[in-house]
Amino acid sequence: MTNHNWPEDSKTSRRELLQAFAAAGAGALLAGEAVHAQNPVSNPRRIDVHHQYVFSKTGAYPTNPNGWTPEKSLEQMDKFGIQTTILSTAGYGDDVYDGSEKGAALARKSNDYAAKLADEHPKRFGFMAILPFGNVDASMKEIEYAFDKLKCDGVGFLSNIYDKWPGDPVYFPIFQELNRRKAVTFIHPFVPKCCRNLVKGVQDYVVEFDFDTTRAVTSMLYNGTLSKCPDLKVIVNHSGAAVPVLSGRIKDRVPGDESRDHRDTERVGVNENIPKGVFYELKRLYYECAHATYPTSFKALLEFAPHDHILFGTDYSAEPMESTVRQWDAAKLPAALQRAINRENAEKLFPKFKS
Repeated sequence: MTNHNWPEDSKTSRRELLQAFAAAGAGALLAGEAVHAQNPVSNPRRIDVHHQYVFSKTGAYPTNPNGWTPEKSLEQMDKFGIQTTILSTAGYGDDVYDGSEKGAALARKSNDYAAKLADEHPKRFGFMAILPFGNVDASMKEIEYAFDKLKCDGVGFLSNIYDKWPGDPVYFPIFQELNRRKAVTFIHPFVPKCCRNLVKGVQDYVVEFDFDTTRAVTSMLYNGTLSKCPDLKVIVNHSGAAVPVLSGRIKDRVPGDESRDHRDTERVGVNENIPKGVFYELKRLYYECAHATYPTSFKALLEFAPHDHILFGTDYSAEPMESTVRQWDAAKLPAALQRAINRENAEKLFPKFKS
């Protein structure tokens, strides 16, 4: 081994040189970490807009069959490259939506709990407030409380409310107020009482969730909720459920349009509730891809929706995150589109999480 004898007067220079080498190595390491942080494949920094928390009806610590806890959410988020999650809940729609004071109280407790999680993890959790839709006055009060005091990121609502759907005129004042606030909203599927245990041997959640999402969207479309609330931002679950595939049929069946010619174009102004046309309103919606990145459903969404209106979601903890992520690579999306769906499109809806 060569023995380097450094002159006495060069000790300072040697120290400086070694420090320079160390700094260069550290700089290379930091540069490598920076490249990794910006790499949409190794670290996509996703924003998950469909992520369910659970709050028990008694107000105690959450318990559920999936064993959900905030810590488990954070663990799964880290595993699958999710930087931020917008929490929502769908676990007790009948109880919250029954129009009672008890339902309104449950909504308040649930929103307080979600806000607490967001306060404790401000970069990791946002939340969608839940409203006691069955009581319009109570819903108006909860909107004020959730936005002005809790600083919620939007409102989640179920696809049906006691066998009424969101476009029912009774709920229009709620959506008017949300429109005034330019609110982000999220439709979560829920099996209506009419259609539970409908097909022998087929569990409700197999197809009925997505059918009811499609009913909810069509209800808001046909009854004018979408056209009359142009500043309302609506996120549709599961790659739009059946909406992209049935959009043409929905268009062709618009009430009052007896002169449809079944071509790809549509006449506008025919129905006063849809003056700009069906496709205009449906393409204005946002669509998240939880458990719906399988090639057929994802391609239908990519063909139908503007690419800047497609968002990432997982439906965790109701679904394992693998249900969405394992099909992601098979889609072979361009890097720019991956970045948009994983994060950038959601940053426009939730700018406080932009980084």
